[in-house]
Amino acid sequence: MKILKKAAAFFIIFTLIIVGDSVAQQEQTYTQYMFVPLIYNPGFTGSRNAICATGIMKQQWVGIEGAPNTYAVSIESPVKFLRGGIGGTIITDKIGGFNTTTVKLNYSFHKKMGDALLGIGLGLGLVNEKLDFSLFNVKGDDPFLSGSEEESGMIFDIDAGLYFQKADIWYVGLSSTQINEGSMDVAGGTTSLVRSYYLTGGYHFKFERMPKLVVSPSAFLAYTANAPLLVNVGVIGEYNKMFYVGVVYTHQNALGILAGVNYKNIKVGYAYDINTNPLKNGGSHEIRLGYCFKLEIDKAKRSYKNTRYL
Repeated sequence: MKILKKAAAFFIIFTLIIVGDSVAQQEQTYTQYMFVPLIYNPGFTGSRNAICATGIMKQQWVGIEGAPNTYAVSIESPVKFLRGGIGGTIITDKIGGFNTTTVKLNYSFHKKMGDALLGIGLGLGLVNEKLDFSLFNVKGDDPFLSGSEEESGMIFDIDAGLYFQKADIWYVGLSSTQINEGSMDVAGGTTSLVRSYYLTGGYHFKFERMPKLVVSPSAFLAYTANAPLLVNVGVIGEYNKMFYVGVVYTHQNALGILAGVNYKNIKVGYAYDINTNPLKNGGSHEIRLGYCFKLEIDKAKRSYKNTRYL
């Protein structure tokens, strides 16, 4: 178990090495969190024997002007001579006059532990924060809302994570994003990234009398300072590795309904969130599209890992 102790030490030291006070919004999360682990955890990078690309779009609070819209694309692959995997993500998040674009490159070191695989990951990236003042109708000399029509800047970003899994049976992940809490000056003030922590896990139940059915409960927790703890719990039922339906409950916020289709190496998923918070704002749509190109790692054994979960 020495590798686990070393991995845990790496994660703790890396996330606590730079500690500061910042105030900023919570990072975007997804109802289909179980299918997009690479966005939150670089430790997952390249853990499937396939080159996988995934895109996801989330439109929140339909019908409300300036509501959040998020687009994310990721790609990853195992790289044998690096003893792990490499990948990258591009995320665009727009809320009113604020537009954030993040580009990250990930590396994960892989360690086999019996039938399980441990990924120890690091992500480095740049975050472009842009503020469009033309969308504000401001009178007076407020230094935070006056200036040119548009201001922007770049912030360096660091992520780290651990991802431990036994293919098709269980997984658990622990990660932190925006570890260094970078900042930039804009409109006479400062905008800062805030460190977030993520804990996720799931189990795939199979049944002897119904071999084509797999039931997968999961949980996703996110913590950001000065923001409520985000708790998601969900369950998905998949039939014949082709169709699935499920539900996800976000504590005090929303109930999500999921459905999807897997056709060969193409994965399509949809989720609709019914808001349960006191604001009763519009529902949210989420669409996911993924594709995995399988790699033959061992020609003698001709064995492949399952690529059902993108």
